[in-house]
Amino acid sequence: MRGMKPRVLAVLLLLLAFVTITPGTACACTCAPFDAATQVKRADAIFTGTVVSARRLEGDPLGPPPPIVYTLRADQVYKGGALAEYRVLTNADSAACGFAFAVGSRYLVFASDEQTGMFPADTGVSLHTTLCDGDQLVRPGNGPLRAEDGDPNGQPISAALLTAIGTPTRPAPATPTAPAPDSSAPTSGSAPVSPWIYAGGAAVILLLGFAAWRFLSRRRV
Repeated sequence: MRGMKPRVLAVLLLLLAFVTITPGTACACTCAPFDAATQVKRADAIFTGTVVSARRLEGDPLGPPPPIVYTLRADQVYKGGALAEYRVLTNADSAACGFAFAVGSRYLVFASDEQTGMFPADTGVSLHTTLCDGDQLVRPGNGPLRAEDGDPNGQPISAALLTAIGTPTRPAPATPTAPAPDSSAPTSGSAPVSPWIYAGGAAVILLLGFAAWRFLSRRRV
């Protein structure tokens, strides 16, 4: 019995060191399994789109990595408002259930606007997504998803998921930016000045000058 105690103590010390040295493993993101119908029901916005930019929010240098805002140009919308672009917030670290989007790649995105406490409330971005929401890389394109449009390096999109997301709609066209007003153009409320006004003014001046000359000429005579 005495010889067993040091061995037990050594095993306990090894387990303690393993947990202490590898906190990422102990704090890894764990996702509960959902079927396709539940996955669609949980989302407030479902769309396919290509990532056009990524912006990391400001945060505490001594704290965890701040979330990242991804902007995606949508090509098909399966649920929610049919926007031309979406801004989606996610954590930067996969251990915190963040999903790693790649700029230039196309994804099927499941986003939510529910406040869960995982993200700051004052980011200015209403939609967020996590590693557990079902986002997946899909083939480039702009048409409705098909089974063969799944991750080029993974499995095709399941028939159950395609049935659950249903028929998509095309997003609304992007609103063109209004051109800057021309500073040389007349402002609203002011009419352009007719050239006849200038001509009339010149004629009046000439007529007055001629009358004054005739008046002075008569007085000299």
